[in-house]
Amino acid sequence: MGRTQRYFSGWIVLVVSLLVASGAPSAQVLVQQPTDVTDVQSIAYVNKVPARGIVGITLWGSHYQLLPTSDQTLERYTGFSPPDPRSKYQVSVASGQSGATAIQAYGGEIGININSSSIAANLAERFNLGTIVLGIDLQTPARPFATGKKAKYSFAATIPRSHQTNQGVTQVVAYYNLRDRAHHRDFWFGMVAFDSRGWYHQSGQGLEEVMWDRATNQPIVHATAAHSTSLLDRSYPTAAFAGAPFHDRRSYTFAIGAPQLGAAISMMKSRYPEPAAKFSNDPADYEIRHINLNPEIYAPQGSTAQIGITVSNWRLEIVP
Repeated sequence: MGRTQRYFSGWIVLVVSLLVASGAPSAQVLVQQPTDVTDVQSIAYVNKVPARGIVGITLWGSHYQLLPTSDQTLERYTGFSPPDPRSKYQVSVASGQSGATAIQAYGGEIGININSSSIAANLAERFNLGTIVLGIDLQTPARPFATGKKAKYSFAATIPRSHQTNQGVTQVVAYYNLRDRAHHRDFWFGMVAFDSRGWYHQSGQGLEEVMWDRATNQPIVHATAAHSTSLLDRSYPTAAFAGAPFHDRRSYTFAIGAPQLGAAISMMKSRYPEPAAKFSNDPADYEIRHINLNPEIYAPQGSTAQIGITVSNWRLEIVP
């Protein structure tokens, strides 16, 4: 699946330093999911780039607005049931239509439902993609690789709904956007947590894949959750890649250091020797400018797709 814009808004990011354990080296928390949301409209956006340092959820595409909805069927798809009045904690592209594309948020839980049948006009202008993302442009880009540290991106998720017909695909990918400061070039580094095409497709890609995003005109390097060897720091446990829906809550960690970043750069240059030639080979030259969690559907003409997900404990830390 191609990648599209990934810039979002919502709540001011909490920037703190926490001790991992008494006497242990500290981990710096750069991004933390809001835990006190009382109005979904305060963090939900349509086709907009937020200010830096702001966490939010964005529906990409210009053809629909997000309006309050009391749709009780959303919990069937996302696994999340906010309290009454639901219309304060749920917004939808079609408030009177059950199961339409929607965002839920209350406390520290975020639910996302993407249904191709309710966003056909967006799909037509976005390479047949339907996307709602949780993300942030960092207030100050992070440079852990220049000081021998690692980036640890983590979240918990339930994905109770994935349904597709014909060529439809559903997917959930966690992303870093990294900039080569020496040459002012960006690329996406992602970890695939879920893909409806299943293990056969994922293993067929060698569990590590490189592609080019037409929308942002940037390379993308994909690792497979818990299975990639060269692209993930395996000292941090994570839930494994899934190809079928699940109702339990699973914890994912997308940890990378200089070795993993170096491997991603090498793969990118091997796959695209000419357009990627000017990227630096030195991980110390790279900074993290943005992260997101990207649930997405692909539904070309004659196909349908729907995915539902609930997210909590979404965060980014810099660790020793």
